[in-house]
Amino acid sequence: MGLFGRDDRPQTVPQPAGGSISSPDPQRQPQHHGDRTVITDTILVVGTVSGTGQITVDGRVRGSIDGKNEVVIAARGRVDASVHGRAVVIAGKVIGDTTADEKIELEPTAEVDGDITAPRILIRDGATFRGKVNMKPPEPRGEIATSSARRGGTKSDQR
Repeated sequence: MGLFGRDDRPQTVPQPAGGSISSPDPQRQPQHHGDRTVITDTILVVGTVSGTGQITVDGRVRGSIDGKNEVVIAARGRVDASVHGRAVVIAGKVIGDTTADEKIELEPTAEVDGDITAPRILIRDGATFRGKVNMKPPEPRGEIATSSARRGGTKSDQR
């Protein structure tokens, strides 16, 4: 017998009727259908939510959301937090500033009270928005060579 009255002996698993339970293959890797975190409508998160996969909020968050991919605030989602993601789609309620590396979309059911900042911003008919819109240029993806004509001619022309 272990601590606190627990029985530390190995437990046997009852076998299903008419068959056996196969043990998991340790070489088999789990299949991922894309990393996705869902905060359901019965959940309240207080603090920071961060991740590299899609984050969907159908519940409530107080604090901050820092996503490296898409962040979705569903129609039932309520967020009292700063929100950041590669792309942010809001159909619920957000009180706080929202930033995105690529785009922000406010769906017709969105209620946003805070500033939004992204290179591309779409506010659909019906969305409620109170704050400032800050359009920033997209992140640089490397220098693109321009022709000498666009730079003002060749060096020999500038002598």
